[in-house]
Amino acid sequence: MSDWPGRGEEFDLVRLPGNPRMCETVKEFLNRQRKFVSQTKWPPGTKFECKGCADCCTWYFIVMSVDEELVKQLYARAKYPSGFWEKSSQEKIRVGMPGFSFMGVIPTDQDEYLRVTGKTWGYWVLNLKGNVVLYNPTPCIQLTEDKQCAIYEGRPRVCRVYSCRRWPVIA
Repeated sequence: MSDWPGRGEEFDLVRLPGNPRMCETVKEFLNRQRKFVSQTKWPPGTKFECKGCADCCTWYFIVMSVDEELVKQLYARAKYPSGFWEKSSQEKIRVGMPGFSFMGVIPTDQDEYLRVTGKTWGYWVLNLKGNVVLYNPTPCIQLTEDKQCAIYEGRPRVCRVYSCRRWPVIA
């Protein structure tokens, strides 16, 4: 604990996190993205088409599982655990918050995506399920000014299999 600047009271990171808005900002982002995804329950096998809006190329998040002991350590350090992440090495992410950091492992296809798209940093929050949500709010470096993918034919697997489920193909 340290003195709260300009006040006579103590500052406790567990009670009053250093950046309480970061968690809310990421939640707002994820909720905004959820609105883009159709909430309609489509029959199994429904196909969807891409309209080329490029919204999926301007943001990204990965949900990374962490063990229960790490979750306890994070909550011991802050009421709303959050901070920054950066790509460290192949399939490794360095996740940090003031005074604490840890390494996380991400799947190979996610690693390829981060490398090819230039998304090597971002923000993170601990969600209510005890998972670390890694978030990057920047456009892909392969996205052209006219919202086209410069590497469409050779794009990462994550991009090839992604379906925003906005526009079903109605026969």
